[in-house]
Amino acid sequence: MIFADMEGVAGIQAWEQTGGAGPRYEEGRRLYTGEVSACVRGCLRAGAAPVVAADGHGGAHDGGRGFMSWVPEMLEQGAEYVMGRRWATYVEPLETGECGVVLLVGAHARAGVQSAALCHTVSGSWHRVQVNGREIGESGIVAGIAGSFGVPVAFVAGDQASCDELAELVGSSLVTAPVKAALDRYAARTLAPPDARALIETRAAQALALRDNWPRPWRPEPPVLIDVELTTPDAAGDLAQRAGVERTGPRCVCVTASSFWEAWRRLWPAVA
Repeated sequence: MIFADMEGVAGIQAWEQTGGAGPRYEEGRRLYTGEVSACVRGCLRAGAAPVVAADGHGGAHDGGRGFMSWVPEMLEQGAEYVMGRRWATYVEPLETGECGVVLLVGAHARAGVQSAALCHTVSGSWHRVQVNGREIGESGIVAGIAGSFGVPVAFVAGDQASCDELAELVGSSLVTAPVKAALDRYAARTLAPPDARALIETRAAQALALRDNWPRPWRPEPPVLIDVELTTPDAAGDLAQRAGVERTGPRCVCVTASSFWEAWRRLWPAVA
């Protein structure tokens, strides 16, 4: 299963490439779709079946629905694609045992990381996420969800900071495809898109071929405590309205559960 996002794609380093009404978003959509298709090709080359990719980017055309940023006619044949479903909520292949390994494409670093392209965590109202006292970003959240079902993350493509961040969390045997290195939050030294796609395809195939070297599933010790620091008190107040979420400060909430997934779905249900 491929969890995809947009900000870590080669050639993307500005918000106008990730949503809105301008032509740069159309450019970003094509770049994003190209990297997802490259990862699918790598999976198929390694003999993976079925291959399911989920669009995890919430940006959209003005007034449009999020999580639908791919250009459908550019998607690689031989896989299935999940579009229109809120990020980090589609887990059916994990629940049923259909999914044996997770790959990430377009990954970006967590909020506040220096020299990380378009770094952020979840949304503009989220500032920091900690799990049992350890700060993680969106890639860590996906790793925690997958790990709750005993599934490892074996591959990540994105900017160099995101690759380093995830390898530090799940282990050095993670196969990485760094497609750009940030100069600051809005500038990067990037591979040309064809080179980025070739790198992703090759290394995704390598990752799946190295099954014995896959990192262990990332499973924080229970009870799992997720602390979220928001940017404003009203954002914390909104989250605190959800069942099982406790307000711990003006801008902070927490939730405790027996697994990462149980805690996460209280914070981040399928419907906002």
